[in-house]
Amino acid sequence: MTQKHTQRASSHPWIDTVWQTVCLGDGIYKATPDGSWDLILSVSPEGEPLVFLSGQATEPVEVPYLAGEHSVVVSFAAHVYLATENEVRTGAAVRFLPVRGDRFDLDGADLPLPTFEDAEALVDQMIRAGLLKSDDLVAKAFSDNPKAASKRSVQQHFKRTTGITQKDFQMIRRAQEAVRRLKRGERPAGVAADLGYTDQPHMIKSIKTIMGHLPSNLELVHKL
Repeated sequence: MTQKHTQRASSHPWIDTVWQTVCLGDGIYKATPDGSWDLILSVSPEGEPLVFLSGQATEPVEVPYLAGEHSVVVSFAAHVYLATENEVRTGAAVRFLPVRGDRFDLDGADLPLPTFEDAEALVDQMIRAGLLKSDDLVAKAFSDNPKAASKRSVQQHFKRTTGITQKDFQMIRRAQEAVRRLKRGERPAGVAADLGYTDQPHMIKSIKTIMGHLPSNLELVHKL
């Protein structure tokens, strides 16, 4: 791997994770599903910034990169959606945004380029501009105090907000947790049992399908 990945958690309830990547050589990165959609700043080796939105993914996407590229990724929490779009972006679909100097435009809002340190301030600006909204039913679906609603209503809100089903989201998050634990050196059979997989082969198949890698090659999985 010729990339250096740095991640940090965020206290902002609308942000899942903030990422920073530096490319040390040329290669192809396999971006894995993580239950989030992203705002991404990618800077070319020549210093040219590119800003785009990427959608929810349910399978790995191969992304080529060049030595000297670097990027900042703001991954949004599952309950957050872009209020100015009629449909949620999913899969490999991206939307490129106009960039002028150190600022970019998103649906009429003039915003500063995202940084690893100040993602929270940018997201607050996006909220004030009316670009971002939150679905409270989705936000509380996995909390200790979920909102009273029928299973069908929760599923409808989940699909409308995230672009994927609640089941797909849970499978992605379960695969992520399995990878985390396996990378810590925990016994595969114990991880499979703890996380509710039918058996170890079932877990291996799920990780391969969602993350694109077998448990024997998990060092290539970074977006957890």
